[in-house]
Amino acid sequence: METSTALRMGERLLAEHGLTGWRVELDRAKRRAGQCRYADRVISISGPLTRLHDEAEVRETLLHEVAHALAGPRAGHGPRWRAIATRIGSTGERCLSAQAPRVAGAWVGTCPAGHTTERHRRPTRVATCSRCSRVFSLDHVLTWTVDGRPAPMHPSYDAELRSLREGGPVRRVAVGTRVRVLAPGRWHDARGPVVKVGRTRYHVAVRRGVVLAVPMSAVAVEG
Repeated sequence: METSTALRMGERLLAEHGLTGWRVELDRAKRRAGQCRYADRVISISGPLTRLHDEAEVRETLLHEVAHALAGPRAGHGPRWRAIATRIGSTGERCLSAQAPRVAGAWVGTCPAGHTTERHRRPTRVATCSRCSRVFSLDHVLTWTVDGRPAPMHPSYDAELRSLREGGPVRRVAVGTRVRVLAPGRWHDARGPVVKVGRTRYHVAVRRGVVLAVPMSAVAVEG
């Protein structure tokens, strides 16, 4: 469906259901079709998915979010929301139909057996094929391409895979440990304590008021 037509449909539905002061806008989401932002009084719909969906699917998305706006932020997908949704013409289902078109992920992981999975962002953690093994197995590690071409992985991904293949866990340091930044650029060779440990990065205070998020593989512990 054309996004301009979808926006006009959304404005009509807002007016029809008395949502004065609300507006409809597009966003760039690829995994969800719509969102209700109560604080901003905005119903937001995915531009990429709207272009793939037909009129009935877009209308369902809009009615779903209109029902959220009418039900209020505490209703969630509970009985109050569902009753309002069905009353105004929605299916009352929490998600779009499984048959509705989806935006294909640019990143494709392929296992040695040829099974594939998709992601919209570059993976930062090593993953293995769930179809080949229900548990993590280095025999079924996914190899990633982006838009059909091999691409460099996140430094933390490379460090984790290397460590796993060498038979040990990825080494992590504790908050308070002084480290040196190895990554190239302005802050190369900067030093400071780790103030937070994330999933794939350390947050390093290299200067008063300056905290860097650095890949775990791009720091060295000061001796």
